[in-house]
Order: sequence, then C-alpha cells, then structure tokens
Amino acid sequence: MQAVDSKKEKLDANQIVVIAAQNTKSPYPSTTVLGMLLKEAQAPGVSLLRYGNTLYIIHPNPNKKSTGSFRALNADTAENFLQSGYEFVKDAYEKGFDVLQTSFQDESILNIFRTISKNPPQEGMGYSVRRTKSDGFHVMLKLGPARMEGQLQ
Repeated sequence: MQAVDSKKEKLDANQIVVIAAQNTKSPYPSTTVLGMLLKEAQAPGVSLLRYGNTLYIIHPNPNKKSTGSFRALNADTAENFLQSGYEFVKDAYEKGFDVLQTSFQDESILNIFRTISKNPPQEGMGYSVRRTKSDGFHVMLKLGPARMEGQLQ
C-alpha cells in the first residue's frame, strides 16, 4: 500500500497501523495487528508518539527507566519519515530516555539511522547495528549524553 504524505492528508491511527502492517508484510491480518497495538499501547509506562502519519511506541525498561525499546509504524513518505525520526529522537530524550533499541527486517530503514547520525539533532547521539539470526537488524540508539537515572535534561 502506498505511503500517504502527511503534509497533504492526515490518516487516523488505525489507517497508519493498517498501512504499516501491509508495508512491512506482516503475516497477521490488519484486524489482529490493530488489536495487538491497542493492547500494547495500554501497557504500563508505554509512550505513544505521533508525527504526521508515523506512530512510535516506546516501552521503558522496568528496571532502568532511561532505557527501553521502540518501534515505528510508518505510513508516511520517506522524507516525512526521516523528519519524524529527528523529532522522535529529541522528544524521547526529553522524556528521559538515554538509550532505545529496536529490531526490524527491512534493510532500507538503516538509511534513516545513517542520515540522522550524519547531522544528529543533539550532541552525543549515535547508534550501533548488528544483524539478527533471522537476517534482520537490531539497532541500539543512543539519544544523547547519558544522565543519572530519572534525571531530565
């Protein structure tokens, strides 16, 4: 399914999830993906951030709140997705996260990390990537300088 330029049309959250599931070739029907997302978004401590037609879901580590995992559900154009990545990094750091990790299958997503790291939105930002056993990718994203646990910038 085609991306929808959020500068021209704002999708509702359900539409974003359906398009993202189709674009990532999810093996699950869209109704299942929607149900899973709703349950996931209601989990304790989860943050849901939206930029245009992209949703970011952050799960804090229960043992160390400054770390967590995230995933992006994108139904926007590549240019807008890249811009949302910049905003996401700044906002997640502002929320108190120093390090986030994510896993994905689509190698083209690495270009977003590469591009943002060439002109990071804040000092101290960087990432590392490794291949997973299932030929996917695991990224560890350092959002900025490490802070003491629970300290906001």
